[in-house]
Amino acid sequence: MLPAGVRREPTRPLAHREDDFNAKFDAETLFYDAFRGADGRIALLGPPFLNLKPALESMAITARPSGAACRFALREWDRHGQVLVDAPDDTTHLSLETSFGRLDIAVGPSEVDLFFGRRVLFTLSKNNRLSWIQDWIRFARDAHGADAVLFYDNGSTRYSTEELAEAIDAVGGIAVARVVSWPFKYGPQGLDARRFWDSDYCQHGAWEHARRRFLEAAASAQNADVDEMVVSPDGRSVFEAAENDRFGIVRYRGRWVVGIGEPAQAPPEDVRHTDFNTVQRAQMHRRFGILPRDALACPPKWTLVPSRCPDNAQWRVHTVDRWPAALRTSEAFGYRHFREINDNWKYARTRAERFDPAVHEADDLLKAHFARIDWSV
Repeated sequence: MLPAGVRREPTRPLAHREDDFNAKFDAETLFYDAFRGADGRIALLGPPFLNLKPALESMAITARPSGAACRFALREWDRHGQVLVDAPDDTTHLSLETSFGRLDIAVGPSEVDLFFGRRVLFTLSKNNRLSWIQDWIRFARDAHGADAVLFYDNGSTRYSTEELAEAIDAVGGIAVARVVSWPFKYGPQGLDARRFWDSDYCQHGAWEHARRRFLEAAASAQNADVDEMVVSPDGRSVFEAAENDRFGIVRYRGRWVVGIGEPAQAPPEDVRHTDFNTVQRAQMHRRFGILPRDALACPPKWTLVPSRCPDNAQWRVHTVDRWPAALRTSEAFGYRHFREINDNWKYARTRAERFDPAVHEADDLLKAHFARIDWSV
């Protein structure tokens, strides 16, 4: 945390800040974590530095217990900041002398060995039901061969991180699972699909943390929310596809899975992914007058091989910045986005619709994937 009286100042113009902007904005966190990276440097990861950057550029860093002065470099990316420090191998703490005071920061170890060679499903989540989380893991395990889970919990109040870890451990066939407490403010969202995506720092930080503390040596890693499941017409593993890809990444678009029933009917308390198998019909148009595109498609998600991703590329929710290979999208995979698997944290999303063959269609591909899953273990 920043010292009292020191704050990160938002860049969004006052006229475009909603009433709860300040309450949601993370003005106090300097770094999320400090740890030894796979490249030997100590990584301090946090929200973007913004007005704090001059103080960090001019700071002095000392390694403890050696007392060695450390060279360092700052990197500022989209909604994310990093300080990379060259420090002796025995360093357990860093002392930062800045214009706003001295900070002593404990340094954690690299944990990339934990997921070495694993096919990892990872996410950031808050208050998703434990039964949803377990089914989401079972699907990735049986449909795609996931054998590890990295789960960032963003301050859930329905259960403790210990209860969450127990629920994940109860799923069979998962060799390694790690729950990371990530209690930081998620941050204000954009005003619409395109405007002012500038202040939601939390997930960007979690993704770079996942990459650099845990996943550098994983065989492959899939970025997915608990309400998302990847499908493919030929039943191939998306992990295998990324591993076999020339560049090491597969990126794919999504389709909404909706609840069918009486309008405004709330889903039952014990609702599960398998209760839904109806999708919105595609509404095709030509982007730029050339490229066919479903106007209702959800933004892309991705699965990749971490070791093939350039060091200066940034893992983001829907793409990987500064990596041309990540601009491609594949027709061989897609994901299903379950509208009713949600607690309406972002907006009032869960609602039933009367089936309309002009608007909806049964998703036989999703049903075929469901049939492959052992939901009991």
